Amino acid sequence: MNRIILDTDIGSDVDDAMALAQLMGTPGFDLVEVHTVYGDTRLRAQIARRYAALAGLEVDVVAGTAKPLSGREVWWAGHEGTSRRWRGGSGGSG
Repeated sequence: MNRIILDTDIGSDVDDAMALAQLMGTPGFDLVEVHTVYGDTRLRAQIARRYAALAGLEVDVVAGTAKPLSGREVWWAGHEGTSRRWRGGSGGSG
């Protein structure tokens, strides 16, 4: 059994959702945790938890830090069909 921790920016493109689905559905992988990074990490964590629930799995999901260590603004294109800059704070609105 391969134990996996997925570090992901799920939610702004389909690639990470597909990777998570494949990890959850592949025998031989034990998805230990999902760590969300970049931008609104709490929203990303909610997305990852929801996908796991839809797959009938309980996976520990950890939201990363809310603001980049670099101090630069996060560019999050494609969120909810719009382009916006995320500056942190409650609700993730810019």
